[in-house]
Amino acid sequence: MNRQQAAQRRDSTPTSLARASLAALICCALAAPAAAQQGEEGVEELIVTATRLPRTMENIAGTVSLITAEQIEREMTEDLDDLVRFQPGVSISTASRGGNEGFSIRGMGGNRVLTVIDGIRSNDIFEAGPATYGRDSIDTDQIKRVELIRGPASVLYGADAIGGAVILTSKEPRDYLEADRNSHFGLRASTADADGQSRGGFTAAFQGGDAGLLAQYTHREFAEQEVNGPGSLNPQDGHSDSLLLQLFWDLAPGHQLQFSLDNFVEEIATELESDLGRSVSASMGLDETERLRGGLRYQWRAGLALFDDLDFSWNQQDTDASQYTEQTRTSYSFINPRDPRSFGGTNALRETTFEFNQQTAALNLNLRKTIETNSITHSFAYGGNFERTDTERPRNRCEEDLNSGRTTCAISAFPFAPPEVFPNKTIPDTSTERSGFYVQDEMVFGNSGFTLIPGVRYDRYRMDAMPDPTLDGTGQVGGYGFPVESIDEGAASLSLGALYDFDETWSLFGQYAEGYRPPNFSEANQSFVNLGFQYATVPNPALEAETSKGLELGLRADLDNAFLSAALYRNRYDNFIETSFVGVRGPISLFQNRNIDQVEISGAEFNADIRLDARWRARAALAYARGDNETESTPLDSVDPLTAVAGLGFDAASVRWGGELLLTAVGEKDRVSASDRVTADSYSVVDLIGYFTFSDAARLRFGVFNLFDETHARWTNIASLAADATSAIANAQQPGTNFRLSLQIDI
Repeated sequence: MNRQQAAQRRDSTPTSLARASLAALICCALAAPAAAQQGEEGVEELIVTATRLPRTMENIAGTVSLITAEQIEREMTEDLDDLVRFQPGVSISTASRGGNEGFSIRGMGGNRVLTVIDGIRSNDIFEAGPATYGRDSIDTDQIKRVELIRGPASVLYGADAIGGAVILTSKEPRDYLEADRNSHFGLRASTADADGQSRGGFTAAFQGGDAGLLAQYTHREFAEQEVNGPGSLNPQDGHSDSLLLQLFWDLAPGHQLQFSLDNFVEEIATELESDLGRSVSASMGLDETERLRGGLRYQWRAGLALFDDLDFSWNQQDTDASQYTEQTRTSYSFINPRDPRSFGGTNALRETTFEFNQQTAALNLNLRKTIETNSITHSFAYGGNFERTDTERPRNRCEEDLNSGRTTCAISAFPFAPPEVFPNKTIPDTSTERSGFYVQDEMVFGNSGFTLIPGVRYDRYRMDAMPDPTLDGTGQVGGYGFPVESIDEGAASLSLGALYDFDETWSLFGQYAEGYRPPNFSEANQSFVNLGFQYATVPNPALEAETSKGLELGLRADLDNAFLSAALYRNRYDNFIETSFVGVRGPISLFQNRNIDQVEISGAEFNADIRLDARWRARAALAYARGDNETESTPLDSVDPLTAVAGLGFDAASVRWGGELLLTAVGEKDRVSASDRVTADSYSVVDLIGYFTFSDAARLRFGVFNLFDETHARWTNIASLAADATSAIANAQQPGTNFRLSLQIDI
C-alpha cells in the first residue's frame, strides 16, 4: 500500500475500529436465529417484481435487493448516491460536473448496468474528459421502489444488463389513497448542510369513481459538496425542479389504463477555480439538463388460454444536456506569423458549448400465464420489447479577441498549433434499435420443494451511424484508415435458476445467467484528433459484443422474526471493451476501443433483517468481491473493497418516535492493477437517523451522518486515480459530520 497519500492516511484507531466493526457484524449475524426465536414481531414480507413475476424474497433464484419508498424516506435519501449508501456491493460514481454517473454492481458499472425507469432505459453514460454526462436526472422523491438485480440480467431485460440492472418504479395515486379516503395532500421540506441543500415540494392525489390522479412536485437548491480535509470542490450554485403526473383509469373490471408524465430540469452554475492558471484568468460553467418522459400503460387481467395477465406500455423520453464554459484566457488562435508581438497570445473570451442529447421511444409487452398439471405448476413470463434511441453530440467553441473584437472558431492550443475547427462532433449522429423476445418458465414440482426456472431471450441490435462533415474537427480520422460504420447483429442469452426448500425455514438457491452487450455509438465510432497534442481516438467497427456468464449459489432462512441470505457468485465477462494504445501514425499517437479476452469477478454477500422484539430491530449486510483482468493478469480496479453495514433500530411503544444507529465498515484496498495506482486504508462511518411524530399528519425526521467526523473517500470516486494525484484524492473525500432535517405534513 502506498503510504504517501496524505488525504487517505489515518492512524491505527480507525483500522482497529473497522476490524472490530466486522467482528460485531458477524456476531450479530450468528446471533440472528436465536434472537428471532425470542422475538414477538415478524419481518415484513417484501414482494419483488424485477423477475417479471411477483415473488417474495425467499422465492427468487438469485439476489435482488429491494429499496422501498418508506426506506428512502426513513434514510433521508436526497439523490441516487444516497440510494445505495447502505447497500454493500452496490455503489455509484460521481463526477464534478457530470453528477452521479451510474450504478456499479459487484464491480461492474457504467453502461454495463442497465437502469430502467418505468419501463424505459435511462440515457447512456457518456465520458469525454471533463465533459461527463451521467444518470442524475431522477428525483428520489418520485421513487416508489428500487430493485437491484445483482448479476447478469439480459434474459429478462435485454442487452446492456450484463453486470446487473436497476429497476426504478415511480409512485402512483393508490400509494397515497386508502379504501375510505379518496384524496390526499402532503407538504414536505428538508435541509442538508453537506451541500447546502434545501428542498420543498407537495404531493396531491385524488380519486373519483374509476379514475385517479397523482401530482408531485419537488424543488431543490444546492451548492457544492463539502470535503473533509484539505481538499475543496469548485464553488457551485444549483437548482432543480421535478414534476410527476400519474393518471389511472379503471376502464372495466380487469382493465386499467395509466398515463404518466415525468419532467426533470436542473441548472448548475460552477466557478471553475480548478481551471485557473497562467493561461486562464477566469472560468465559469453553466450545466443544464432536462429529461421529459411521457408514457402510456395498459394492463389486462384476462384469464385467457394464452395469458392470464397482459401488460403493455409505450414510453417516449427526451434527455438534453449541455455544458457551457466561459473563460477569459490567453488565446493563440489570432497569431499573425508576420507580427512577432502576437506570438505570446492575446487576451480573449472563449465560449464553449458541448451537448449530449438522446431521444428514446420504447414499446414493451409482458405476459404471464400459469398452467397447473398433476405434478408440475408452470408460471410463464414471456414477451418482447422494441426501443429506438437517437443520439447526438454537437460541440462548439469560439474565441473573441478582447482587444480587436475579432472572432474565430478555429482554435489553437498553443502558438502555431494546428487548429481544431468548430462546430464539430466526436461521434456521428446515431440511431440505435434494440428488440428482443424472451420466455421464462417457473416450474414448481408438486410438494417436493423443488423449483426450476429456465429462461431464454433473443436480442437484435442495430446501430446506424450517420456521419456528416462536422465529424472530427480536423478531418484527419478518415485519413488514418479507420472508417465509421454501422452494426447489425443478434444474440441469444440463457438462464437457469433453481430453488430447493429443505423445510418451511431453510432453502437453497442457484442460478446460471448470461448477459450480452454490443458496443455503443461511442465505443465503436468515436472520432477525435488533437493535432496540437498529437493524439487521436479512432473508430473500431470490428468491435465484438461483450458477453457475461454468471454463477450464483446461496442459502436462505425465513425464520419467524428474521430473514437471512448468503450467496457466493462468479461472473465471467468475455470480449471486455476498453481503450488501448494501438500505435503511431506519423506524429499522432492512436487510441482505440478494443476487446480484451476475459475479466472475472467472484465474491460473497450476506444479508440479515431481524426483528428482535416489538420495539427493536437489527440489520446486517456484507459484500466481498475480487476481480481480475485475466488477459493482463492484473487486479480489476473497479471492484469495491470489503464492505459491511450493521444497523440497530428502535421504535417507541407509542410509535411516536424512533431511530436507527448505522455502522458502515470498509476494508483497506491495496489490491490494484499497478504499483502507481491509488490505494485506500480501511475506515468506519457511523450514522444516526431518527423521527418524531407530532400527530397522524406531521412527522419530523433528522439525521447525523459521519457522526465521528471520519476522513474517507468512497472507492468508486478514486479508483481511476494515480497514487500521486494527491489533489484529486483530497477533493474526493466525503463530507465530515453533517446534518439533515425534514418535515412531512399530510392533510
